[in-house]
Amino acid sequence: AKEVLEKRSEGFENIFESLYESEVGMNGTGINGHDEMHPHDDNRFPPRTYLLLVLRLNLSRVSLRVNNPDGAEELCKLIAQEASSSSLQRKCFRNLPPRNFGFHRSNSFSITSSALATASAAYQHDIDRRSKWLCSVAEHYLAGLVREARGEPNDYKSAVNHYNRLLSLARVKLDHRHPYICALLERRGAVLFEQQKLQCSMLSYLACLKILEHQQATGSNVFNKADLARVLYGIARVLHDKEDYLDALHTYQRALACQRDLAAGSSRPTLDVITTLCNISRVHHLMGDIDAALVANQEVLQLATILVCGKMDHPFLINRLKIEGNILVEAGRVEDAMRTFIEAARRCCDNGRDRMINTLMRGGSNSRGGNGSQEDADAGDSSVLSIRSATSMALIAFLHPSAAAA
Repeated sequence: AKEVLEKRSEGFENIFESLYESEVGMNGTGINGHDEMHPHDDNRFPPRTYLLLVLRLNLSRVSLRVNNPDGAEELCKLIAQEASSSSLQRKCFRNLPPRNFGFHRSNSFSITSSALATASAAYQHDIDRRSKWLCSVAEHYLAGLVREARGEPNDYKSAVNHYNRLLSLARVKLDHRHPYICALLERRGAVLFEQQKLQCSMLSYLACLKILEHQQATGSNVFNKADLARVLYGIARVLHDKEDYLDALHTYQRALACQRDLAAGSSRPTLDVITTLCNISRVHHLMGDIDAALVANQEVLQLATILVCGKMDHPFLINRLKIEGNILVEAGRVEDAMRTFIEAARRCCDNGRDRMINTLMRGGSNSRGGNGSQEDADAGDSSVLSIRSATSMALIAFLHPSAAAA
């Protein structure tokens, strides 16, 4: 579509006329079987420049989703150049003959030429307004997403600046509870979280949540449960990193309830549910609730096994087994920890398995947490060997302190 719209041949505008003529046949019946006598809205086509702007914006967004920020940035630059060099908003209509954007009327519908001119002027004003807004979206929102995707500290700073500038513009032109402002606040909160500016991130997320809940309370279908789950998860991560564990746990559970509802109709678990359960397990562990941490981790293992189609040697499953072993060692359940570490070793590839088995065979004699004598271990005292092996194995796995590790 972009290639067609970028052709600047003299007869390009006739495409719109031919498209309409192909829709309404000689007998006045369109492709949907509606008679021309039936009342209908105007069938005018937007101007080429406006369609090209929209297409470039959509291509830029898709480029980001397929992890091509460079391609998205080039498209944003094209939009900016087009807007500045050729005065996009004014060119949308003034360079086109009136017949190309006027009403196509049925025989039963009559309108004076002055009313037609008024309607055309109103339509032109609406296109100008939309074009200006879309250019601002390309200049700031999409540019912010590009910087955010690159993930460098300077890029995060630039992304926040872009989001703030578009927020200032949106608050002037739109209602303070508009969905666009909600989306901008969410992105800004996410970037501020990556910068570990937790208080500012929390304020941005909470403002976003307030708008989202207002939209849902008024019966709007702009946002759905997936949006609510995503924002709640973002708030929980901030609380987690602020070490406000009780509130973090409560918010994670709210997000998890939404995610479970969304996944209820699917036979496979979702990655969002597993990620949230990982963080719930981590928070329970940090709060000292070992049993709840183990229960959450067991559910993670069950759901992840289904998600990877029973591939028992998947690195994520092995890592969660190591984490479970660490928790068991901390709880003093060394026999259970030993069995868990052996299961993790059994699932490893050859190199990883050899490293874990060698650690078990050494019995952790050099570890600070070793208990019992070497003679007891050599004599086959399984309790001594289990304690020392589990303690040494606990040093292999590492629990990342940040919520984002999940």
